[in-house]
Amino acid sequence: MILNALVDYYDRLVDDPEQNVAPLRFSREKISYCIVLKPDGAPFAIQDIREQVEVGGKSKKTRQVPRPLIVPDRGGRSGTLIKPNFLFDNTGYVLGVDGKGKPERSRAAFEAFRELHDTLAEHVNDAGLTAVRAFLHAWNPDEAEQRIGELGGTWDEVCDANIVFRLLDKTGYVHESKALRDAWVTFADEETEADSGFSLVSGRAEPLARLHPMIRGVTGAQSSGAALVSFNLDAFESYNKEQSYNAPVGVGDAFRYTTALNRLVNDRTRRVRMADTTVLFWSDKPTAVEDNFLGFCDDSAADDQETVDRLKSFLDSARRAWLAKDRLEDADLPFYVLGLAPNASRLSVRFWLAGTVQEFAERIGRHISDLEIGGGDNAPPLTLRRLIRETAHAKNGWPDDDSISPLLSGAVLRSVLSGAAYPQALLAGVINRIGAEGFANKDTRNDWRDAMTRRAAILKAYLIRNSNQEIPVTLNKDHPKSAYQLGRLFAALEKTQEDAHGNKLNTTIKDHFFTSASATPAVAFGRLLPLHQHHLNKLRDKPGLRINRERLVQEIFETIEAFPAHLSLDDRGLFFIGYYHQRQDFFTSKTDETGNETTTSEDN
Repeated sequence: MILNALVDYYDRLVDDPEQNVAPLRFSREKISYCIVLKPDGAPFAIQDIREQVEVGGKSKKTRQVPRPLIVPDRGGRSGTLIKPNFLFDNTGYVLGVDGKGKPERSRAAFEAFRELHDTLAEHVNDAGLTAVRAFLHAWNPDEAEQRIGELGGTWDEVCDANIVFRLLDKTGYVHESKALRDAWVTFADEETEADSGFSLVSGRAEPLARLHPMIRGVTGAQSSGAALVSFNLDAFESYNKEQSYNAPVGVGDAFRYTTALNRLVNDRTRRVRMADTTVLFWSDKPTAVEDNFLGFCDDSAADDQETVDRLKSFLDSARRAWLAKDRLEDADLPFYVLGLAPNASRLSVRFWLAGTVQEFAERIGRHISDLEIGGGDNAPPLTLRRLIRETAHAKNGWPDDDSISPLLSGAVLRSVLSGAAYPQALLAGVINRIGAEGFANKDTRNDWRDAMTRRAAILKAYLIRNSNQEIPVTLNKDHPKSAYQLGRLFAALEKTQEDAHGNKLNTTIKDHFFTSASATPAVAFGRLLPLHQHHLNKLRDKPGLRINRERLVQEIFETIEAFPAHLSLDDRGLFFIGYYHQRQDFFTSKTDETGNETTTSEDN
């Protein structure tokens, strides 16, 4: 199923001329330099063909990067195998010198490169190939550094870079000649040793791929590439089938799926990295879900207000799709999400999710709806990355991303997109973060409020999905659960303390009792209630405020049956939501008896 979907994505790329996708027997490689040749093969110049790209976001700085070109592909190299490419390669093959410190091997690679071009010349007559052969037969690797300098290049930059050729006074590169391309396809087909059989992808009888091309760019995998399908031990083989013949895939199908996968892995608009998992997503044609999926996962993708507004609009439409079952555009179009993780020289499939645009939009919409909570209307979208960071341990006042479980990101994403329960590690991580973080610095109070909103939203979504609880968006004074009411009670006691001491208060009961009150209420509240009476006594000069605080605490008391000795992890989450709702209610605009709007604030 995965390979079929990737082959279909390759077909989509082929149909889009802007994608410049490579056909079979060719690949898209990063090229830095071009040697310009005279018709007789004498080198005229070395041309830097790298591109200038912007880096650093708003700083608008630029740097040079290799230019992607479609060149003849011989299937890649592995290990110490000397395997030259046609009409392009690195300096070790093209010039006989590289920076790897093995001159004998570089000389052997150069000779193999020259021999390949001599072999191809027997099958085709082309002026460009003639010039390249003349260059290779006249070139002396011992003089490479000096000659590159004479041609206008800098050896330190040219060394190990990929190089192509161009004839003087010609605009195209030598490898772009139609005659040479046709000759290369014929040569590569004849060179490929493959058994014939039925491909599991197409179902047709065709030559089968003994080895599949490598995938490059997956986080944590080998820089030379890793295989999605491979067999290298006898224990993996059966029925006398060796290597990838155990999972027969046609040569053409193997090329198509690996080309599509490599394009996805290296496309920043279709890839998001979450811990050690590289998450790829695509559909059979562009859709709103595909265009906004990256922003939903990664807040760094939303670096401008226009992008944020577009993401909010998409999330709102996804929410409506969940609540009202609105039909989206291209609702029945297939949509895929693939999670890959490194595993030595192979790739491990962490998860594979397939469905329709409508199904994924509804699941995202359910997640967004469950996260909805009072006080978060003006907050930026709670992306998955920002959500996961709420489980990180605090380090010098900031979340330490290294403390986040590497498996949690993929598990949460899988839960959202499959509609399954959230991992319990999400609940435990958020509650631990709440208990471990200090709140004494008044200068960070607004940051704390924002953090409270995010954490309350996460706990609300978790309890709705995993415990099937009905959690309100805003304060529910009649909530039947004691844990919720205990959270409200704690907020009321804290507010009374703040009213009693005003701006002179540096710390509150939250800094000293919050964790214990949410874990062992019977013990904690046994100390808090006498302290509350002390705070009420300080409000004697504010009789109206004192009466309001006493009345609120009494109302909450009437909803609590008992103070439990211990609260479960779920109830601790509910305790925090009750606390958050009550705190929000303290500084939410209300209407008085005359119909005028009044505002209460923590700072009053």
